[in-house]
Amino acid sequence: MRKLIATATLVLFAALLAPVADSATPHGQPSFVPGQLLVRFDSGSEHVMKLPRGVSVPSAEQALDGNPAVDYAVPNYLAHASAVPNDPGPAGVPGGWERTQWNFLPCGSLCGEKAAPLQERGGLNAIDAWEILKQRGVPAGKGARVAVLDTGVAYMTQKPRFRRSPDFSRKQFLPGYDFVDKDRQPLDEDGHGTHVTGTIAERTGNGVGLTGLASRARIMPVRVLDSQGFGTARNIAKGIRWAANHKAQVINMSFEFSLGVNSCAKIKGICSAVKYAFKKGALVVAAAGNENGEPVAYPAGAPHVIGVGRTTKDACLASDSRTGAGLDLVAPGGGFPLLTSCGDDDPLFSRGVPIFQLTLIGAGFKTFGYPGGYEGTSMASAHVSGVAALVIGSHVVGRSPAAVECQLEATARHSDSQLGQPYDARLFGAGLVDAAAAVRARAPGC
Repeated sequence: MRKLIATATLVLFAALLAPVADSATPHGQPSFVPGQLLVRFDSGSEHVMKLPRGVSVPSAEQALDGNPAVDYAVPNYLAHASAVPNDPGPAGVPGGWERTQWNFLPCGSLCGEKAAPLQERGGLNAIDAWEILKQRGVPAGKGARVAVLDTGVAYMTQKPRFRRSPDFSRKQFLPGYDFVDKDRQPLDEDGHGTHVTGTIAERTGNGVGLTGLASRARIMPVRVLDSQGFGTARNIAKGIRWAANHKAQVINMSFEFSLGVNSCAKIKGICSAVKYAFKKGALVVAAAGNENGEPVAYPAGAPHVIGVGRTTKDACLASDSRTGAGLDLVAPGGGFPLLTSCGDDDPLFSRGVPIFQLTLIGAGFKTFGYPGGYEGTSMASAHVSGVAALVIGSHVVGRSPAAVECQLEATARHSDSQLGQPYDARLFGAGLVDAAAAVRARAPGC
């Protein structure tokens, strides 16, 4: 057998005469492991043959095709998880969301290496998470109740001004409340809340728009920010308590106070409400803030709140992301890296790529589209809330906020090879949230 392998290897050197690149497989075409062939000889079983440097997979396959000692030589093709949705996104083709939502794509073995097309190292691997949950018989986020405290959500039609987003289902939503207008229709007048909610739970596999992380979670819209994106501490505190009293298991707060609000002493009502929500069983997640420096902004810096910073498509810390005390996790939030040497350009995305989601756009925010201006810790917070919903629905750990937080932090990516720059707890907290790892198995100690 060794003689046959050696003979086949010699044949491969002929392929060096006309190498063909194999590192960029067009989207929709079969992909394979670079530098490998699966070879079966007439007298034996299949072997993985590592190709000499400079020999491409197609040229090696062609070179061995006429070897009488070789039964077959084929690429080591990569399978695509069956849970991959057909949502078209801006590309307008089935599965086109992958060309836009780098933030959901798998990291896998590509962590710390140059990313392949459509597979950025900074994604949180939602695809594998969905597949794991599908095989376990627990659809993504089913049973989880997520309150979104924001500018409202485009979750229902109310003529003539408001219309439900075409990528939301009415059944996805629980009753909510509007603390700005003091009514029971917390409808979005800005687009920010709809964008955040889309990341958490936009419908998936329906052939419309983009995808959400936990599409089977139930969303509780709570409007605490006005049409300009501002909200009072009083309304926010009321919103937190309202969500907790209505059995929210995750409370997402994609907003921040100015840096002058630097302790619970200045927002006692909010910190008291967060403590109350924690005791009622709600995991509270908040944006770390969108300015350089330390520590994280409030309410993310408050006790019992998961403060979330943001990373780029290359798993680098983004510029304008608060760091230091109070930072618990990081998640995709888009933008440019803090370090100019971090990451590299590619033909698919600019380095400053944002987070895309279907939301309200245009004059009066009455139509829907894919705005390119959303990046920040608001988006990062939504990713952590979405993964938290996946963990709750997975039953991999208990549903207490402490157990879910433990699982998220213990499974986060924090080694240098898994990030775009050396790991530093001040910059990354416990690490970059990993959806697949979070639902795969209970982490030790959780």
